[in-house]
Amino acid sequence: MMLDALPLDFLLNLFLIALLMATIGYCAMLNKRLSNMRDAHAELRRLTEEFDKALVRSKVGVDELKSLAQTTGKQFREEINQAKELIEELQLINASSTRIADRLQVNVAATSKRENTGAYVDDPAGLFDDDEEEVVLGAAQEEPKKFRTDAEKELLDMLTKST
Repeated sequence: MMLDALPLDFLLNLFLIALLMATIGYCAMLNKRLSNMRDAHAELRRLTEEFDKALVRSKVGVDELKSLAQTTGKQFREEINQAKELIEELQLINASSTRIADRLQVNVAATSKRENTGAYVDDPAGLFDDDEEEVVLGAAQEEPKKFRTDAEKELLDMLTKST
């Protein structure tokens, strides 16, 4: 009834207007979503750049740590080598001091023996055993005498190894 009175062109125009309004509304909604997506894309790009910078900083930090570890390791090796050398030197000093103390003890004993008996010891340095002291005059080779203490033997071994 009422629709019969309206011309077909008018109804078609109303239908097109409704479709255009729906299209405009849909385009506005898509535009808003695209705008949000662009903002998110910019934020993602910023986060990616920050992550890249953090990776570069961490790589530099790791390289610095490697360098520091190598330097420290080298210093530790040098100090360990110095400590080993000092230990060897202290062992030699200890052996020498033991030998000197033993000789002093023998000399003190010989001096007191000399004062008590008036006899002199053939080995004034006190390096060899008294039991096996024999001096062979005119012999081409003298047989080596035995050491009184192990410290004397160790010292001689150390000295012969170093030369």
